[in-house]
Amino acid sequence: MNNVEDIEIYVKDLSLEIIQKWLKAHFDDVEVLSTGKNVNDFLLHSNDGATPVMIVTNAVGKAWTSIWFKANKTPWEDDMACARSLNNFGKCRVRANAAPWSDGEDMDEWWQMTETGEESTVSWPNAL
Repeated sequence: MNNVEDIEIYVKDLSLEIIQKWLKAHFDDVEVLSTGKNVNDFLLHSNDGATPVMIVTNAVGKAWTSIWFKANKTPWEDDMACARSLNNFGKCRVRANAAPWSDGEDMDEWWQMTETGEESTVSWPNAL
């Protein structure tokens, strides 16, 4: 059973095409619901059910893309496990909240993995 209700990660300088290949490697079907200039909605199908995901390119600065799984019917237990999976697949810089999300709190501390797999925490948005 997954520990969190939803997952959101950020990836730097990775194309939507590569992100879709990563999703196809983990889900039985990736259904395109809508595509736009920066916002793309998909429905991911697996044995656990359907998971809506929104991918927003240029979400932070021009280099960071947001990937938000609106329900956690995913193979990942939490945001960091998801980020590690994408990092391993795309050899890319990935960030996730360093602590669970709390309404009304300013989430400045982020966990990140570099292209080489090095892990650290950073203050964001200061460290774009």
